[in-house]
Amino acid sequence: MKKLLFILLTILFTTSSALAQQQINRQKIKALKTSYITNALSLTPKEAEKFWPIYNLYSDKIQALKMELEGGFHRKIQLAGGLENITESQAQKFIDEIIYNEKQITENEISLINELSTVISSKKIISLKKADREFNRRILQEYSKRRRLQE
Repeated sequence: MKKLLFILLTILFTTSSALAQQQINRQKIKALKTSYITNALSLTPKEAEKFWPIYNLYSDKIQALKMELEGGFHRKIQLAGGLENITESQAQKFIDEIIYNEKQITENEISLINELSTVISSKKIISLKKADREFNRRILQEYSKRRRLQE
């Protein structure tokens, strides 16, 4: 009984440590992104004060929708027995859900642009799209580099 309790506590501690580290990494990436975008757009303090609450709100919504789109549908297909075992009607239901999520992502991106246009110039909005892509590309490159070093 003591061994089982020790094993469970070890697993719980290890899992919570990994989750805490993952949360710290996300916070670091968010701070780096904030700095990167602020510099790329040359936001004034007044602009930044209005920009970041809007950007963070929509960015979080869009990210959650993308996570659902990527991970959620793969899980649903696996739970249904895999792609080979789903019926045509199940496949159509999955496609309808994908279309709905894609529409939600697009609507949130449009709302983000509309709200930001009251805070920053159109040129800065275009620069934002570019900076966002560049930052994500750099993060993926860094992640790939670190994975290769661990192997």
